[in-house]
Amino acid sequence: MDHLQRSRLNLLTSHMLDRGALLRLDPTVIAERATGERARFIGIHHLRIAVDEANPQRPAWLTPQEVKDRFGKCEPSVYLGEEDNTSYFALLLDHDLPKTTEGFAGLRTLAREVSNAQATLLSYAQAMAAWHHRYRFCSSCGSATHIDQGGHIRLCGEARCGETHYPRTDPAIIVLVQREDRALFGRKPEWPSNRYSTIAGFVEPGESAEQAVVREVAEETGIDVTAARYHSSQPWPFPGSLMLGYHAEAGNDQISLNDHELEDALWLSREEIAVRMDQGLFVPPPSISISFRLIEDWFDQDASFTLRALCQKSDVEAF
Repeated sequence: MDHLQRSRLNLLTSHMLDRGALLRLDPTVIAERATGERARFIGIHHLRIAVDEANPQRPAWLTPQEVKDRFGKCEPSVYLGEEDNTSYFALLLDHDLPKTTEGFAGLRTLAREVSNAQATLLSYAQAMAAWHHRYRFCSSCGSATHIDQGGHIRLCGEARCGETHYPRTDPAIIVLVQREDRALFGRKPEWPSNRYSTIAGFVEPGESAEQAVVREVAEETGIDVTAARYHSSQPWPFPGSLMLGYHAEAGNDQISLNDHELEDALWLSREEIAVRMDQGLFVPPPSISISFRLIEDWFDQDASFTLRALCQKSDVEAF
């Protein structure tokens, strides 16, 4: 496979944004950027993103005046950074608007319609909004917290406490396990019909990512992992995880659904995947996800056609 194709970034991981960590320390500069003509705001409302009113399939990149016209006086916002001389902000709308889906869409839908750099901004904005919603009150004393440093910390309003709260990201592993020419796939009962994916789970306290790979695979499928190598990572803001992707080798192939988190798990070769997709019995995870990338890199390494070509041929939504 072409080296450039295999080395491309996962979606939601563009390197183009200058996050401006030092600028966050100067509230005057942040305020000036928020009112400037090059400022753009991403509206976030209960994990959904404000869309362009003229084209609801695309996100709205709102100017300060458009924010005022559409939402009125809305505060607060989070400074995300600068790209191409444009300053980007996440507009936190959860408590300024009644809960609604009108005028908003999910990241999974919108990410397919924009560039990787823009999808990264949307992901970043959504993750920050989710964190702010969860930390409106101090976990130490229960008092209300307020935003500081451009929205990248929350400070407890109780002087006797004064706790500083930082954004949280929960590490999780996601792994494509293979044995000879077959790979291991699992299915959760709440997923769409015939959707199968790789094995995933959160890293527990006091545990390395590699240990989590071994534990999660054994807990969910009864398969022993004998070797694992890091593949890549992806922020996954649903609401705030960092997916650490691995490829792994299995020491056995007898499946046992030990913790009952999965309703089904099975081994499939590339040829079996092609047959099942043609029959509508295998639907891969969304193409924006690292799980699709893990499957794709394994599949394309030793197949006469690509996984994406197979998705198109089988009329499976992977883009």
